[in-house]
Formats: sequence, C-alpha cells, structure tokens
Amino acid sequence: MRKGALVLAPTTEIVRLMIHDDAESGVYLSGYNTLDDASSVSDEWYETVAIAEAAAEEEFKVASNSWHPLPDLHEHCQQDWIEPVRIKGRVKGQPQWGHFEKLVNNEWVDLWPVKP
Repeated sequence: MRKGALVLAPTTEIVRLMIHDDAESGVYLSGYNTLDDASSVSDEWYETVAIAEAAAEEEFKVASNSWHPLPDLHEHCQQDWIEPVRIKGRVKGQPQWGHFEKLVNNEWVDLWPVKP
C-alpha cells in the first residue's frame, strides 16, 4: 500500500510525502523537495501506518484525511517513485547505480542521466 500527501504550509524543503507499507519490513515515510515524481530526499521507518501518519501530522502538519492512494509498486522498482522507475540493469544482476529507467508504454526507457 502506498499513499501520498502534499505539505500545504512547508517549513522545510519538504513539499510532498509518501507512505509505503512494505508488509515485510515496515512502513516508510518519504519526503520530497519537489512536486514532480522523483527520488525522495528523506525517509523514516515506522512500525505501522498509523504511527507514520502521526509523525507526518506532527512534523509537517499533514492531516490524516489529506492522504490519497498511489498505484501499487511494480516488481524491482524504486519504492519512493510514483511511476514505475528502476535501477538500470538491476533485473539482470548488473545494476548501473545512478542510472534509472522508466516504464513508458510497456517499454523501459532511460530516465537519467540524460544522454546529450
């Protein structure tokens, strides 16, 4: 389960949040410094969604009714992106760290770094 919310009155660089409940390892609260889909700039781990929501409300003033559902995570994809984005080569056991690819029209295309 994943859901997102905007920080309506930011007091830090964080303008958007995501909660990802990974049934195997807990709940992650990720913070973003852009409204665009991108890697998070921070993340915190919590035992439950309720505790993560309470932390978001306390730290960022995001009310519990401000959250909206996000699409489920695709296999091998980065948990902090909304759209399906993965590390290039990771599926083949040859990850190219820092190089991402995104699923567009059922085809994986380079995302970054952008080639000239």
